[in-house]
Amino acid sequence: MRPILFEIGGVRVYAYGLFFFLSLVTVLGLVLYEARRRRWPANEVFPITLAAFVGGMIGARLSILFFNGPQTAAETLNFLALFDPRIGPGSILGSIGGAYAAGYIASRAIGKVGCACDAFAPAMALGNAVGRVGIFLAGVDGMGKPTSLPWGVQLPSSDYLVHPAPLYDAAFDLAWFGALMLLRDNPRLQNGKLLKLGLAGYAIARFFIEFVRNNRVLLVGLTGQQLFCLALLGALAAWYFWPRSPRLATA
Repeated sequence: MRPILFEIGGVRVYAYGLFFFLSLVTVLGLVLYEARRRRWPANEVFPITLAAFVGGMIGARLSILFFNGPQTAAETLNFLALFDPRIGPGSILGSIGGAYAAGYIASRAIGKVGCACDAFAPAMALGNAVGRVGIFLAGVDGMGKPTSLPWGVQLPSSDYLVHPAPLYDAAFDLAWFGALMLLRDNPRLQNGKLLKLGLAGYAIARFFIEFVRNNRVLLVGLTGQQLFCLALLGALAAWYFWPRSPRLATA
């Protein structure tokens, strides 16, 4: 772990803030690349992407109130501390929910027909992988539970090894990014289906990663993050199995 990466003219560059910034650049760059490749009009790309970014930031912060309790409100609602490693931007799970909801509202507000949101699927996976590396280097976000496994890591303030949970997350995200890139042109995974597959895959992986993290248990032995994952998977399953009216023939 290396919370401070280097100094420039006496100014410290922190791993957490730098990798958070790099994750945002990664997501934006890949979304714009995919949008251009998919011939997604610029007058739709920018308002939807901006709305998703704002919604993601808000959702990431507000979700901490659910995961960690209302006693965190004073720090959680301070949106000026997005780069503070003690708090950070918030939960990636809340960010996913907020970004999806805001992007959907924006797309309907501008009269977007269909869904171009599949451009976000690979970008979110790779961006999250980059951000998780920063979390690991900074040694924040609870890391993981104690372990005797040979790849356990020692926090500066402890004398025992813990699971490098952020690296588990990053490893899955990298593999999932590769899978989504391979599937992005599959005709059966268009019009929002690729994004939903991406969200479902991450929710499943995150549910199991939570068992080696230190997050607060809320209900039946599960953390708030695990409950969120189950709710997200339930919503995606309901969407998938919801009966749809067949389209009428036009010829």
